[in-house]
Amino acid sequence: MTYKLILKKKVIKFLKKRTPKDKETIDSKLKILKNNPYPNSLLDIKKLANSSFYRLRVNDYRFIYEVIDGDSRGDIY
Repeated sequence: MTYKLILKKKVIKFLKKRTPKDKETIDSKLKILKNNPYPNSLLDIKKLANSSFYRLRVNDYRFIYEVIDGDSRGDIY
């Protein structure tokens, strides 16, 4: 399953101000995140306590995100 990654304008603006090396590193981690947004061995991800959000650490930066599964059939039946 492939996920859609939606970045807020604030994040895009922040990324534009980073060095080319940082941009490349962050971009590669975000591509991995898009394929698998749950904690895995390729990324430093932790679920935040008492929340539906996760934290992705890339070098000195922290990105907070939420996974929204659109395939839920919860109330259909």
